[in-house]
Amino acid sequence: PVHPETKTIAPKTRDLESATMRTNKFGIRIAASALAMAVSYGAHAVTDEDIINDHKTPEDIVSYGMGTQGQRYSILEDLNTSNVQYLQPAWAFSFGSEKMRGQESQPLIKDGVMYVTASYSRIYAIDARTGEEIWQYDARLPDGIMPCCDVVNR
Repeated sequence: PVHPETKTIAPKTRDLESATMRTNKFGIRIAASALAMAVSYGAHAVTDEDIINDHKTPEDIVSYGMGTQGQRYSILEDLNTSNVQYLQPAWAFSFGSEKMRGQESQPLIKDGVMYVTASYSRIYAIDARTGEEIWQYDARLPDGIMPCCDVVNR
């Protein structure tokens, strides 16, 4: 349509608005599904206080960078420069098969459960002590999505 005051043509925003709404609804469905699964498995909600004190609680990592300052510094005293060379993996976890691509996300840990995203918009809950998978959620990407720079989840 033409705006009478300026005699300019209005951009077609209906398609853009429709695509934005579909994307937002998709994201909301993923978040709601992940939350529902976490609650159903007995996970406790992360509070504002948990996030503010994240740098003081080495048993939980509830924010990117281990605290609001993003320093990734842990107050653990059991691990230090004199014994770090003896550190060994306790378990390994594979994101598996043909869907295994780049892994660049930082896991979050709450109440002994590690939550981590993987390629192709997959989410895992893993027992942090044993490495056993608790649950997995595979998000189906909307048709026509052409991921930039591969399907790595960051």
